Amino acid sequence: MIVSDIATDPLWDLPEHRAAALNHGLRASWSNPVLSSQGKVLGTFCMYSREARTPASQDIELIELATHLARVAIEREHAEEALRRSESFLAEGQRISLTGSWGWNLHTGKIIWSDEQCRMLGFDVPTEPSLELFFDRVHPEDRGRIRQTLDQASRAGSQYEIQYRVVLPNGVIRYFKSVGRPVKKESSEIGEYIGITVDVTESKRAENALRASEQVARGQVEALVQSLDVLTTAPPPEEFIQEMLSTIGRLLKAQSVVLWSFEDGTATLLLRAGARDTDLAAIQRNHPFAKDGLSWKQSAKVREMLVTGKPAACDDIEHDLRLSAALRDYYGSSGTKAFLMIPTLMDGRVRGFIGVRHGDRAPYRPEEVELAQALAHQAMFAIQLNELAEKGQQAAVLEERNRMARDIHDTIAQGLIGVIVQLQAAGDATSKGYKKQARDHLQNASMLARDGLNEARRSVSALRPQVLEKATFWEALQRLVKNATAGTELRTEFQVRGKRRHLPPKTEENLLHVGQEALTNTLKYAHATRFDVRLSFKANEVRLELEDNGRGFNVGECQDGFGLKGMRERADQMGARFSLTSGQNKGTKIVVASPYTLAESSVHSTQPRTAGS
Repeated sequence: MIVSDIATDPLWDLPEHRAAALNHGLRASWSNPVLSSQGKVLGTFCMYSREARTPASQDIELIELATHLARVAIEREHAEEALRRSESFLAEGQRISLTGSWGWNLHTGKIIWSDEQCRMLGFDVPTEPSLELFFDRVHPEDRGRIRQTLDQASRAGSQYEIQYRVVLPNGVIRYFKSVGRPVKKESSEIGEYIGITVDVTESKRAENALRASEQVARGQVEALVQSLDVLTTAPPPEEFIQEMLSTIGRLLKAQSVVLWSFEDGTATLLLRAGARDTDLAAIQRNHPFAKDGLSWKQSAKVREMLVTGKPAACDDIEHDLRLSAALRDYYGSSGTKAFLMIPTLMDGRVRGFIGVRHGDRAPYRPEEVELAQALAHQAMFAIQLNELAEKGQQAAVLEERNRMARDIHDTIAQGLIGVIVQLQAAGDATSKGYKKQARDHLQNASMLARDGLNEARRSVSALRPQVLEKATFWEALQRLVKNATAGTELRTEFQVRGKRRHLPPKTEENLLHVGQEALTNTLKYAHATRFDVRLSFKANEVRLELEDNGRGFNVGECQDGFGLKGMRERADQMGARFSLTSGQNKGTKIVVASPYTLAESSVHSTQPRTAGS
């Protein structure tokens, strides 16, 4: 835009503009738009003259050159500002997300780190990075694995992903996840790796909370189910104590598990029992407590455990000065490196403790101690039974115990199998990163556990299943099956045929328990994908059919465990026929047919219906 005379040119017609220019002695203006490389207007380059005149061709060339230089300068400033802003955003994003970035030149070995990568590894910013500095921070147990991964990836020119631990200068351990990608030159040669590192400590801890809780819950449920199964076989109380100690040893992978109890009215410890296959004679000969039942007072750690009634763990027996020298020598001679002591409580006072021994192992985790405590409480039940028996009440105690154990098994233990199934599903979902599904399974497990707890409380006063108080056995069975299998691969289908009749409470109760036991066996052993339940009201009998498509078994070789035995006994109680058909990889079918009685003769008008899930 050429203005040869500002005083007369109509382009300067605004009085305030024209007056301002003339007051400063400006008489001509030559302006040119500054366009970006994309054609957008960035600004204007303008030249003023103190005399009225028109530019020559040389002047035009100078204006074009100056405009081009102005465009270059402006675009460079904009690019640098965008880069600064981008780098600022990137750095802030890395700080917020605990993500570092890095590069590694394979030929020179040179490493570059982002500031956040430097901070994550516990170094001051800036710090000249190197592989040696990096490996100084890596947990010693993970270094070999990382070196192997880097070596294999660099030789193959492949991307890699690895998780490892970092030990910061203050001793804090963090969990990192790194992903590296090769960068190829034009010659297809791998020149360097670039990648990111993410601090996954919090998610790792949450996953380990979840897994620990699942381990404790599963261990408690398995132990309870097993103890109820054992009780129903009516073993002598001493054998039951052995079974419970064996369960503790199996779940904690222990060398041995023994029970020490105070002699009545004294402070003398006596070796009471051990898990199956434990050489009690050897322990009796060599253990300091067996030689002198008062020698426990010489070990501060043991004294504290017995006084406070709280578990005590020793992760390094050899160097733990809170143990007596005699106790350290005894454990050292038997290859024991660590042990756990769980006090046994009855009537609010410490009656002794359960000792759990291990060889080389990592320090005891809180969830392991919690699980051992829960199992010890169950072992105390056996001890109480034994004490009653020793006081001359053995026959009455065993008879009542067997009766209650069978009913508790059918009302509580079977329901707890559903808790185990849901916990296993939660663990699988967690390992695959499906957080919502894991939460859903945990909620299902919690609901089933609450039902079991309510059932246990109710069984103190009456042994009719609580679920039958507000529903028919068929509605109760449907609910139990659906809750236990929710979110699993086991599909269920329910069918009712014929006109419904009133059934005596005992018949409903027995049919419900048979259905529960059949579902329990399917969940525990069958690996089935389908479980069908059919109830038929025929002219002379009510018929319950339970069928799965699982692996089945050879009926002729069946050991007739407590589950099948219990189902047969319940059928006998109501004068019903019981049949079982199964075969290898042919599924299993159970049929219970109970004849009607005169008390059941009233007929309902309910029509046949089918329900599936």
